[in-house]
Amino acid sequence: MARRQYTPRPRERTWDEVSDLGKIYVSSEVILYSIEDIVNMTRWSQTTVQKLFNDPRFPAIDYGKRKVVENHALMQFLSVRREKAKDTLWR
Repeated sequence: MARRQYTPRPRERTWDEVSDLGKIYVSSEVILYSIEDIVNMTRWSQTTVQKLFNDPRFPAIDYGKRKVVENHALMQFLSVRREKAKDTLWR
């Protein structure tokens, strides 16, 4: 009776091995930005950033009495092109 030879199963590749996007979007840290942080990062006016946080499509979170946005949600929101002429909120 012949013995079956053991062949190890190939291990599954992790997300980091498949794509560099895993290093950007997969993170265990939660980073929250306030309105003041966004003003300092983008150099947009306080009024513009306040309008952005009041936009119902913007992924803002109420954290106590402050409005904040999570880092990855902000990157995803800003990666989509929006036009002022097509948006009723920004007129």
